[in-house]
Amino acid sequence: MLNTKETIHTITEMMLSKHKLWSIEGDRRGYVLSCVGGSLWITQAGDLKDYILEVGNNFWVTKPGTVVVQALDDSKLKYSLNDMQNHIEINHQPNQHVSHSRARRLLR
Repeated sequence: MLNTKETIHTITEMMLSKHKLWSIEGDRRGYVLSCVGGSLWITQAGDLKDYILEVGNNFWVTKPGTVVVQALDDSKLKYSLNDMQNHIEINHQPNQHVSHSRARRLLR
């Protein structure tokens, strides 16, 4: 069986109208959600915090389970697997600090 986190590289972009919801289920640890336009509200199962992404901000999924995204404005969302582009080294999770070594372990 293939481990998709190690063997597949995907990037998907989508538009979300203001107040629209989008969700993704399953174990998506290692996925990165990026706000390309507008602003987004994100929550993930097992995380008591909610996150707001503005243009240029990234969020990485750190827990298994459903991730819900709501557009606060007309927005453009990019989500990707194995497309880190130095994400961990130069950016921090919005409203939550994760050490670099811990983040790398979570994303394996």
